[in-house]
Parts: sequence; C-alpha cells; structure tokens
Amino acid sequence: MKIADCGSTWTKILDLDSGALEIVTTKELVRRKDALYDVATGHCGRGRCKEYRNELIALAEGGLALVGDEDFSLVDVGGRDIKFVRFKGRKVEKLDWNLACGSTTGATLELLGGYYDIDFSALSPSDRWVNVTCGVFGMERVLEQISLGTSPEESIAMFLHGLVRNVIDFVGRPAHFYLSGGFCENPCFVRTAKRYSSVSPLGRTVLLEGLKKVLE
Repeated sequence: MKIADCGSTWTKILDLDSGALEIVTTKELVRRKDALYDVATGHCGRGRCKEYRNELIALAEGGLALVGDEDFSLVDVGGRDIKFVRFKGRKVEKLDWNLACGSTTGATLELLGGYYDIDFSALSPSDRWVNVTCGVFGMERVLEQISLGTSPEESIAMFLHGLVRNVIDFVGRPAHFYLSGGFCENPCFVRTAKRYSSVSPLGRTVLLEGLKKVLE
C-alpha cells in the first residue's frame, strides 16, 4: 500500500508495507504512467489516487500525530504555496492557505539557487533583507543587488531573509512554531527564522503522517 504527497515541485511517496520513502521531483512523477496511490494529497495528487485528501487537513492531522503540545502553530512552506494551522487545546483554532503569489514559497528560491549554484547548507544568513512582495519582483531585487556588486550568495540570503519575514508575518509572528516541508532541510532558512521565533523543524513528511490517519 502506497500513499503520496504530490506537491508542485517535489513528491513524497511512502510504501506502508516496507516503510520505504521515495522523494522525487514532480516533473518526474507526471511522466510515470504507473503513478497510482491508495491515498494522496497535494496539487498533483488528484487523478493519481484511489482516495484524495485536502492538503490542509493532511497537514493538521500530521501535526497532531507528531506534536504533543496542547497549543501550537504549524506552517508548511512548499514550492507553490504556504499552509498554516494553529491549534488550541489540540483543536484547530485557525487555518490559512496562501496561493496568491510565489513570494512566500520555495519555487523562486529554488530557481535562483539553481541558477547561481548556491549551496544552502553553507549559505550564511544575512542581516539585510529585500522586500519580497512578489516572486518576480523579488528576483529583480536579487539581480539588482548583484549588479551593484553584492555577491550572489549575499543577494540570495537577503531574498531568503525577506521570504522568512513574509512567512513569519503570515503565521502571526508566534513565539514558537513547527516547520514542515523542504525548508526544514535549508539551514539558512531555519537560522534566519530563528531571528524572529523559536523554530522546530518536523521534516518533509508531515502530510504523509496525516494521510496515515485516513487508513487507521
């Protein structure tokens, strides 16, 4: 039995029988003719599963499965959108989902990092930031900084800092929050976020944990 979180840029597939986890680019997933899962979520999950679950519900269920706190905030920063759940007494107090612009998500940063060959595990956080109100304008700010003599590494760290500020504002500037998604594996993002809040990364499989609840 297989479950999957089919995101816009990355897909996480879990074989419940063997426990094997596979993480592939979604561009590879859409070329697989045998990509059919028992339960799935995510932007590209519809039509590739026997049973589909809403991403916010999967995130909320996954958070409850992994976090024992009575009150907590959980945010998932993906390639295309950002999802946020706040719990009080382990009941959902607020849900929010930003689909309007890539300024708060990972796709723009991934494009910039790939183009300039940035190693995010070695990238140092920047004290400065650029206002990232739009993914396209944010890229323009990075190019502008580079044209003025700022290194690509510092320019992208400034963009990342602006992205972090957007995420922190979106979730209401909590004193502490749990982080879900690929940014858990981006040390520069986590270290920058810790300038504003205490952060506990949960990894990339929180939504898969939520899907497991469907099968219980």
